[in-house]
Amino acid sequence: FGKTLVVHEVDQVEALLFPLLRKELIKQGPRWVVQIGDKMVDYNEGFRLYLCTRDSFIDIPPNARSLISLVNFTITRSGLEGQLLGTTLNFEKPELEQKKTEILKNEENLKMQLADLEKNLLEELATSEG
Repeated sequence: FGKTLVVHEVDQVEALLFPLLRKELIKQGPRWVVQIGDKMVDYNEGFRLYLCTRDSFIDIPPNARSLISLVNFTITRSGLEGQLLGTTLNFEKPELEQKKTEILKNEENLKMQLADLEKNLLEELATSEG
């Protein structure tokens, strides 16, 4: 009850798990149950299921994709370089790391402003006459 189940080396989402993933719960007296295969299994709100694989190109069908949260922990070379650079800068010259963080925040704000301006421009073009 309320435990975490981690399944390693998954190559597909078994159809047997769909009632659990959809949370097709049935109330039986004071408890909740879910049908897994031909068995009714007690369900607890604290239960967590993690399906893990090393295959970064796993094919998840659309009906399963809508029921799960996919998290990709693949490490890229550029991502690792960025993390190492950030750690080194923070250790050697913390003021540079802080400035870099401020610049990145500013960049994100400018990207949001650009998206708003593009949206406004498209609205103006769509409503203009002539």
